[in-house]
Amino acid sequence: MFSLFYGLWKYLFSKMELHVLILGIDKAGKTTLLEKMKSVYSNIEGIPPDRIIPTVGLNIGRIEVANSKLVFWDLGGQPGLRSIWEKYYEEAHAVIFVVDASCPSRFEDAKSALEKALRHEDLQGAPLLILANKQDIPEAV
Repeated sequence: MFSLFYGLWKYLFSKMELHVLILGIDKAGKTTLLEKMKSVYSNIEGIPPDRIIPTVGLNIGRIEVANSKLVFWDLGGQPGLRSIWEKYYEEAHAVIFVVDASCPSRFEDAKSALEKALRHEDLQGAPLLILANKQDIPEAV
């Protein structure tokens, strides 16, 4: 009888946890995006953009929306760190790929990194958002 009530309690009051990868090449604005989402959707104040340093490894952000917990994994985008991205693919429910719209000379590198990620079998069927960041800069595409 206890297990029935526990199961019902857990079903009614637990929140589904979803893992979202934030990927992109270095200096695209992934960490700035994560910090902005944390400040907008939770009571946690994010790091100011002028104090954000390049990510070595990963940053984690948690946001609760309605009956879901969103866990964002902001992974470093330097060429040497991209090889660890695939270790997170299996648990990912969605991917946000950030592109620096103000630096067209790096589009090919970003395209190559995105294509490599999308070819991985663990990301097949996962929703993808490609975010053109830094649109406020005059030379942005």
